[in-house]
Amino acid sequence: MSRVAQLDSIALDKELYGQFWSEFNSAFSTDRYKEEWELVVNSLVFLCAARFLPQHGSSSTYGSALSGVAFRCRKRSLYVVTVLAGYVWKKITHFVFDGSGGRRRVVWMKVYKWLNLLYHGCDVTNFLRFLAADGAGARSFLSPLYRVFSIYSTRLVGDGSAPISDFYSNSVFAGLEYQNRQLLWTALLELFSKTLLTKRGLLPFAKRPQSPRLGTTSKTVCAHCSRFPTNPYQIACCHANYCYVCVVKALEWSVCDACGASKGLTAAPVY
Repeated sequence: MSRVAQLDSIALDKELYGQFWSEFNSAFSTDRYKEEWELVVNSLVFLCAARFLPQHGSSSTYGSALSGVAFRCRKRSLYVVTVLAGYVWKKITHFVFDGSGGRRRVVWMKVYKWLNLLYHGCDVTNFLRFLAADGAGARSFLSPLYRVFSIYSTRLVGDGSAPISDFYSNSVFAGLEYQNRQLLWTALLELFSKTLLTKRGLLPFAKRPQSPRLGTTSKTVCAHCSRFPTNPYQIACCHANYCYVCVVKALEWSVCDACGASKGLTAAPVY
């Protein structure tokens, strides 16, 4: 079966647990027993999935059901791997790092470090075996914990033959369609900005004044905004003063607001 669907099932579960926990944490104060409250919320989500989703002889979570993936195991084993294991690891981490000082803490730190290193090594090895698993009878395990509890993925079926993955496939195609449209609009906007809105396109003609402005050659007035020049710059063609921001626009558009010159425009700071 699709390895992408199996990996997506874990990502969907993490997103669902995180969303429920974020909403619960924003509504209630959970500073004192944060890990315990999180365990309760995740357990309720898992219980609802195990209770109301069709199982058809297998176990599944919300994320796996949406992606058309099931697990050949008991519900309690799947609960231990997907929910309880994370809580236990957090409690162990807090015990090691928040414990009292002394020689015992140093020993626990070393044990924790080696256990963490060992698990990550097993995780890399398991992932390589997961990618290499092929064939109808091949069993793929999503993590070392799944392998320890012998929880392997299978295709979720409704009547014994047809896979229930319409939601997953439709979601994938909808996401690809949305990305294609975004790329198309981005390409069109880039083409528009690179060609039509450059000094060689339409922008100079749209911004170019029909005739030079009157009364804009005063040394105390910006030729573009008609205000006192901020960080003044003097343009070389008619020696009119500009604000720094305004002279940048004039040079970019290749047009002087004071005299209408459009070639060889340069500017220098007044002081």
